[in-house]
Amino acid sequence: MKRLLICAGLAAALFAVPAHAHKGDGAGKPERAAKVKANHGGKCTPRAVGFNARGLLVASTLNQTSGQDTAKHSDDRYDGTVEVDVKKANHGAPTGMQTYAVTGVRVNFADADEDGTADTPQAGDRVKVHGKLTRLHKRCDASGFTPEVKVKRVQFKGAPAPDAGP
Repeated sequence: MKRLLICAGLAAALFAVPAHAHKGDGAGKPERAAKVKANHGGKCTPRAVGFNARGLLVASTLNQTSGQDTAKHSDDRYDGTVEVDVKKANHGAPTGMQTYAVTGVRVNFADADEDGTADTPQAGDRVKVHGKLTRLHKRCDASGFTPEVKVKRVQFKGAPAPDAGP
């Protein structure tokens, strides 16, 4: 008799559970289902992704805005523009001739002769640019959307050494 009551209770529980299931896909509300489908489930909001780009310097106009009166370089910040012929970039960052407007960024300058003073960047020097790029999911409608690039750090190195040849 106990077994019969236990089996009957389990059977009743199994039939009751599907009655409380959540639809979740908006099947009962057509306007909700259309909104979810158009937005690809929330993927069509702009997202900020980090990027790294490297290439050769074409021109730069950088002015130090803070940290001039201290001996340490970790608090130095610069404003201006950096024009780079980008050879390689990740996360969908554009390549080719790029002009980055920088505001309050860290800049590391090369010191080729190792005398303790930073060298002025020259055209042809190697440059690395680190920052954030806003982008959309690749299946989203990109009409009216322009990606925003925010540079966080720029690094300069000396010009690459010429190939010695065979």
